[in-house]
Amino acid sequence: MNIDEFVRRRIQATEEFNSHESRSDGVQVASSLSEGLTILRDALYARVHDDVERVLGTDSTLAPLSYEKTERIAKTEIEVFEVGVSAVAARDRGYVSTPDHWYPQWLSRFRLGELCSQPKVVGRLEHYLSRMSDSRRLMFTNVLAHAVPESRQAPLVLFRLHPLAVEIATALAFRDRVVAAQLRKQQVAVLPEIRDCQACRGVLLDNGEQCRTCGNPLWKFEWLLAAD
Repeated sequence: MNIDEFVRRRIQATEEFNSHESRSDGVQVASSLSEGLTILRDALYARVHDDVERVLGTDSTLAPLSYEKTERIAKTEIEVFEVGVSAVAARDRGYVSTPDHWYPQWLSRFRLGELCSQPKVVGRLEHYLSRMSDSRRLMFTNVLAHAVPESRQAPLVLFRLHPLAVEIATALAFRDRVVAAQLRKQQVAVLPEIRDCQACRGVLLDNGEQCRTCGNPLWKFEWLLAAD
């Protein structure tokens, strides 16, 4: 997506958010969500593809499509999952005025553009929205494994930390730092080593920020291996 397309989508998302929610902070919400979810999308792809190949080597029995096509498909699947997780969080915590399909459709249009109307994307998102967290996470790991077969070799703790990170990004976008802090405590319970980073100490970072040392808000491969 080029810069002009991103700006166009952000303007549209901002205007629609302000109109639907009768608010004036749409640019802050949309920008914060976009920055937070983009970092998580890119970091997750790096963990399940780049890091697996770097640490464990390339599986010669796998015959992926071109790297560019694999990345595009995988990141689309990650986007759809993140939209679903964020939508459930926004609904359950009352971040938006109506608990209907407006928010997931709004965020899907913002994050996916024209892809949001594809039947496969629509169906996938509907499944995520209708499932409980564990079932949603299992479905996603299976879907991602089809796009990136080597993701099966990523530490399982990654797939427990990532949805919580999406919920944190959503909470921060809606300026709910109390819930964001509670969710970070859940991540620490899953991976206590989060607090050992000498650079960030595992504290909450604003959406768009990332620790160069440990990868916070989604930790680097070496940190994930500490859970094994």
